[in-house]
Amino acid sequence: MIGDSTRVLYVGTEDGLYLAEPNGKEYNSRPLALQGKGALRSPVLIDRDDPRRLYAATGRGGVQRSEDGGTSWREINDGILYKETWCIVQHPKTAELFVGTGPSSVFKSNDRGDHWLDCERLRDLPETIDWTFPRPPHVSHVKGLALCADDPMVIFGAIEEGWVVRSQDGGKGWKNIKEGVEFDAHSVAVMTDNPEVVIATSGQGVFKSTNGGDSFVESSHGLDCRYMAQLVCHSARPHVLFSAAAAVPPPLWRRPEGAGAAFYRSENQGEAWQRLSGGLPDHFKAAPRATAGDPEEPNAFFVGMTDGTIWLSEDGGESFCQVLGGLPSVSSIRVARH
Repeated sequence: MIGDSTRVLYVGTEDGLYLAEPNGKEYNSRPLALQGKGALRSPVLIDRDDPRRLYAATGRGGVQRSEDGGTSWREINDGILYKETWCIVQHPKTAELFVGTGPSSVFKSNDRGDHWLDCERLRDLPETIDWTFPRPPHVSHVKGLALCADDPMVIFGAIEEGWVVRSQDGGKGWKNIKEGVEFDAHSVAVMTDNPEVVIATSGQGVFKSTNGGDSFVESSHGLDCRYMAQLVCHSARPHVLFSAAAAVPPPLWRRPEGAGAAFYRSENQGEAWQRLSGGLPDHFKAAPRATAGDPEEPNAFFVGMTDGTIWLSEDGGESFCQVLGGLPSVSSIRVARH
């Protein structure tokens, strides 16, 4: 339920981390920490073994860790070369941490972030000469990382802009996967029911692999907006996916009609997409930068927008309502239980 007092949101923004707590059918938010550290583009990570231990990838302060549920934080960047961190993930079995940065690099930790190992051979790929980013100084970054629950050796990365990368040996060696996938990659996800199915979002729609990431094919049927946010996988029905997208890339979001956002659902792991409209305005000027699900309530789907609003569906995308506003531009959402 929307009013479930145990559900809280850690909301990453362009200016720090906020905690949002339910108040009736809406949420109230307050600044929590990390203001001045840059954008939190990746959802705050809740440690596998200790729900009060949190990790945050910040745009200017590198990786930060809290041991008290987000009240206080300290920098944990021993071994990380670049403090422009874009994403952080943890393997559910080994508890290893992986961080993606800009310039495009991956670092991993076996001790909860006290020390980090540089997966340096990523930077040796010959294709890195083609990696770029539209905004000066045109340096790419690892925008998203994905792990395979069944195989701790498998790591995927989405390079903005530089296709998809994959390691099959825990980050020692890497391959740049270009076949069938968009250059401007945004996120990547390994399907929980079949690790051979890997789905990437991008600046030009959705791309799907059925051979463990060896190659991809476009999987955007039904998407009339294609500058994609991340995927949310329905935790009880793994063939159901949610996402959101803008009609145009960021340089055009300042046009009078704005970004032209839309929310989508797929019932068949991305083979086709349906635009969702229940409870939503006819036109969004803001762009969706964050999506999130609630593992304990699989029909819940959150979308965070550049105008500081958060929208929620509790019924699998059939209807939405705005549950929060007044924040800085929202860049990530993590659902937690208190």
